[in-house]
Amino acid sequence: MTGGAIYVDDSGNPGAESGSVFLPSSRKSWTAVVVPSVISRTVQTAMEIFFLAGVRDEFGAEELHFTEIYSGAGPWRSVNVDRRAKMIAIMANLMDRYGLPIVHQTVSEHTLLDHADFRRSLEGQRAGDWNLKDISHFGLLLLCSQVSKHIRTMKCDSPQDFELPFPLYVDEGIMSEGGERKLPKWSDVIKGPTVCFCRSTDVPGIQLADFASFIITRSQWIAVKRNPGPTFSRADELILRAAAGLNILNLPARWTTPGELGRENFEDWLSADRVAKALPPRPPGGK
Repeated sequence: MTGGAIYVDDSGNPGAESGSVFLPSSRKSWTAVVVPSVISRTVQTAMEIFFLAGVRDEFGAEELHFTEIYSGAGPWRSVNVDRRAKMIAIMANLMDRYGLPIVHQTVSEHTLLDHADFRRSLEGQRAGDWNLKDISHFGLLLLCSQVSKHIRTMKCDSPQDFELPFPLYVDEGIMSEGGERKLPKWSDVIKGPTVCFCRSTDVPGIQLADFASFIITRSQWIAVKRNPGPTFSRADELILRAAAGLNILNLPARWTTPGELGRENFEDWLSADRVAKALPPRPPGGK
C-alpha cells in the first residue's frame, strides 16, 4: 500500500434464505474500499501497527477475516468475545477516522434486469474472458464501473487527493493469487485497466475491503432477520455502530431506532431508494 489504490473483496452468499426478495439466495456482493493518494501512507502505517505488529503476534492469524473473528472460527476459536469485539471496534474506528470511500455492489438473478443498459454497454467490448452470464463476473464489472464514476467525481472536488490511475487489487477467487485480467473500460481510473488478484496476506489493503464487506452484509442480515424491539443485542449493536461509521458512497444512510429496524421497514426503505433511482419498487425478478 505505497500509493492510492482500490481494494476489493466479495461477501458471496451467506448460504441461507433471508426471507426477503431484496436479499435473495442467488446474490453476489462486491465491496470496494478506495484509499486516496493523500492518506495512503498514513493508512498503511495504521494497518501495519494494527495487523502486522499486533494481530499476527498476539493471535497468530495470517489474515483478518472478519466473519471468522465475529463467529469465533479458525484462529479465533479460543479467543473470548470481548477481545474479538475489540478487533471489530478497532477496524471500525480506523475506517471512520479516515472516512475511506466505499462502494458496495450486489447482483442477483432478480436484479439483472436493473442493469440491462450496462450489459449492453459491454457487448462487443469484453476482454480477458469475462463472462457476462456469470453473476460474480458481471457484479465485479459493475462495481468497477460504479467505483470509476465515484472516483472521477471525488477527483473533481479534490484533485490533489487522487493521483490516477489507481491499481485495482481483488481478493483471489475468480482467479488465483497472482492472476491478472484485463478490463474492457475505465483506464482513466484503473491502472491497465487490469484487475490484479491477490491474497490479503500479501496486500493488506484487501482486509479493509473484507471488513467493509462483512459489516455491510451483516447489517443487512440483521435488518431482515430481527424482530423490532426496544433494544439491540450486544452483537447487533457492535455491527450497526460499525456500519454507521462507514463512508458508503452508493447506499443511502438512514438513522433508525431499535423499534424501527426490522424487515418491513428495511424493505420499505429499499423500495423507496429503488423508486428514487427510477427503478420498479421491487426487483423485477422478485415477487
